[in-house]
Amino acid sequence: MKIKLICCDVFARLAYKVAAESPHMVDLEMFPMLSHNEPDKLRTDLQNAINKVNSPGTNDRIYDRIVLAYGLCGNAIVGLTGPIPMIIPRMHDCCAMFMGSQERFFEVFGQNLSSSWRSYCYMERCVDFDANITNHMTHPDFLKLLNEYGKENADYIWQTLHPSIDEKNNKAFYIRLEDFEFASQHYRLEYIKQKKQEGYQVETVKGSSKWFVQLINGPWDAKFFLELLPGHVIKPIYDMEEVFIGTIP
Repeated sequence: MKIKLICCDVFARLAYKVAAESPHMVDLEMFPMLSHNEPDKLRTDLQNAINKVNSPGTNDRIYDRIVLAYGLCGNAIVGLTGPIPMIIPRMHDCCAMFMGSQERFFEVFGQNLSSSWRSYCYMERCVDFDANITNHMTHPDFLKLLNEYGKENADYIWQTLHPSIDEKNNKAFYIRLEDFEFASQHYRLEYIKQKKQEGYQVETVKGSSKWFVQLINGPWDAKFFLELLPGHVIKPIYDMEEVFIGTIP
């Protein structure tokens, strides 16, 4: 099977490794992780990349499937459609993928859905590895919210995305992927140091690349993956299991 993998570069290390070992022929196209800061633009970029698949004159290779390694990601994938079947993991964001399954994600984060977390793969791609900084008023993401929604709404959105620490929200997690941790441990140690200084309890949890391997190689169980039919579009339903469906526009 010939697969076109379109993914966030937060998965770069996993993608290169799994593609090299896959029984399928896999071609990769990646977009920067920080593209999530502009979900409307990211949606346009993803749709343009999808439109080029099997398009006359763009590539002599004919693919059997598109694999889209994105979750809902701030609605960036809402409305996307493809010319051939497209496989998308049923997740809100990449945290669940790094945990290896939705079940494992709920086991660790079920009572802490808004908790801060990081992994090596995430941190090496992120310029500012934690947006939950003390002086958020000068943070570029907050300034964008301020410009778009005004002060009161921007404050509300920021607090929703970056809740203040309290007795119910005092945990932070570092997701450790055994095949993707390296000798210096710089990122892990810096993250733990910062979160402890902020008053968080930091727990290192075991992640897994299992779900990502299945995303590329299959089988694509409908419980864990949406197989979007040609001409259908992605429609969010915002629950914690199915997440989105395919529908006729």
